[in-house]
Amino acid sequence: MTQPLRNRLPGLLLAGVLVSACGAPPPPEPETAPAAQTVDPAELEAAIAVEEAEADQATESPDWQPVIEPVPKDGLRAALRAAVAAQEAGRLLASAAPPSDAPPDAATSPDDVAADEPGALERYLAILATDPDHAEANAGVEAIAVELIARGRDALAQGRVADGQHFERVLTRARPQHPALASYREAVQAAQRAQALVRKGDIRARAGRIFKPEGQGAVSAYREALKAYPDFVPARDGLERLQADRLNRALAAAQSGEYAESERLQAEALRVLPDSRAAQDMAARIVELRQARTEQLLAQGDAAVDALDLELAARRLAEAERVSVQARGLDALSERIELARHYGRFRPGQVFSEPLASGGEGPEMVVLAHGAFRMGSPEEEAGRSDNEGPQHEVAFARGFAIARAETTVGEFGRFVAATNYRSLATRRGRSTVYDERGGAMNERTGVDWRRDHAGRPAAAELPVIHVAFEDAEAYVAWLSAQTGQRYRLPSEAEFEYALRGGRAEAYPWGDGRPARVVGNLTGDGDVSQLKRRWSNAIAGYSDGHWGPAPVRSFPAEAYGTFDLVGNVSEWVQDCWHDSYRRAPGDGTAWVNPGCEERVIRGASWASTLDRARSAYRQPSPGDTTHARLGFRVVREL
Repeated sequence: MTQPLRNRLPGLLLAGVLVSACGAPPPPEPETAPAAQTVDPAELEAAIAVEEAEADQATESPDWQPVIEPVPKDGLRAALRAAVAAQEAGRLLASAAPPSDAPPDAATSPDDVAADEPGALERYLAILATDPDHAEANAGVEAIAVELIARGRDALAQGRVADGQHFERVLTRARPQHPALASYREAVQAAQRAQALVRKGDIRARAGRIFKPEGQGAVSAYREALKAYPDFVPARDGLERLQADRLNRALAAAQSGEYAESERLQAEALRVLPDSRAAQDMAARIVELRQARTEQLLAQGDAAVDALDLELAARRLAEAERVSVQARGLDALSERIELARHYGRFRPGQVFSEPLASGGEGPEMVVLAHGAFRMGSPEEEAGRSDNEGPQHEVAFARGFAIARAETTVGEFGRFVAATNYRSLATRRGRSTVYDERGGAMNERTGVDWRRDHAGRPAAAELPVIHVAFEDAEAYVAWLSAQTGQRYRLPSEAEFEYALRGGRAEAYPWGDGRPARVVGNLTGDGDVSQLKRRWSNAIAGYSDGHWGPAPVRSFPAEAYGTFDLVGNVSEWVQDCWHDSYRRAPGDGTAWVNPGCEERVIRGASWASTLDRARSAYRQPSPGDTTHARLGFRVVREL
């Protein structure tokens, strides 16, 4: 047998405390949460009707039927004094039980002192029962009527509709012709409609029907109540409770990291009460909470970048992007991660030197940006050799740091002093120098890295020469051990990339002869100590040096380096290949195990214009040592 609807009402709707103007319900479940049991809309409406009918019956205010006994004529003065005293004491009506919709301590008026003691109104009416034209009694009744209407309107607004209805019935009996009674009676009826709508809203709220079905949710009911009675506090309270529930849940969601849910609940809160100060304050609080979490994540991301744990940094950035509502600081961390992917702890163009374990600092380095360029020379380039082609694209996925200057005699000497290293020329006891008397390169004994181009003792600031490939490799291995970083010789691609400085023309400075002094090359204005001049010199060019110049004697080049253009040619890592067919495209060195010939790059102080081209390259056995050949280092990032 089907269970009666009334018996099923608690299971359907009344799981919480009954909502009224005197109390608040427990927070309703979110609309998206699965319901504990299905509620049929028709049954819901029927349940609402049943509860309203019972509530209306329970809150019906009884008629006011005071016992009015006429006052003897000789007692009028005493009765008037008692009425005035009661009125001044605020005891307007005889004591009565509070209406059913008022809290236990909320009597109809403050005059409930003795159980059956008449109030001021009853006393005035008793006087009028004897003397209908008694001026003071009529004035007293009129004043009380005004006060009761004021109290009644306040009770109606607060949701104490039974109180307001009680005052209306008092006035109907005491002053049926009062000019304000009709409008007050309309206010009572409006409050009753509002009260019924609030009850409907409370029931729908407990059932989880906040917005839907459209026009039939709790919000709609509360808003209709406010239309019926604009100042009806329970309706406003109902909306504020719904909003507060969503705002509190939005805060809890944000604190739990459920930001999409938090934003959804905030949007619902604004649907309940648009332009709400409470919603604005909570939104600001949640923004502050999220920004604090964002800053925490960004700090963790920065620390991860410092440790070069870029995967962790990227995760922290992604989480910060999800959390943040202001995007402040996100771009900076994103840029740091991107830079670290390409440059480690450095930035393009940054100049640095690193401390050596044995004391002092390593060579000054400059960070070159990652990028791509066309390596080699086009077939139409004047002076081109076949070994400079085919031109091919080289792309560096990471930046690298290259020494700003060639390795100096002083720097190489520090390495030798620290390791007792003996260079190949030292072991051989000879190297090739420039013989000025004969005007040619000749081998001479007793020459090694400590000598200059002519075999004289070399100054510390000169580029080291008379070094073989293995000597350069020994130096970079020592430098790596001293710094704990990966130093090495440049690849051929790295050297040309740095030399070109972003230019595609034949020379690092453009096309044709240089218009200004750019480095130590063979100019027709250069003169040796014995007044020799170059036979195949650059016309109109004079750099003031015959032989290597101290490093950094000429202007810095495009990427912040010195002396890639001229001074001394330099060893690079690559083995010699007579073309670029099958050459690496990633900028790494092209090395074959056991190769005997290496690549030399860059012009020297004795080079003519065609050898100063950016693509110029030449082979040399790895054991070569002479007065035009040195090296510089690269550090991996």
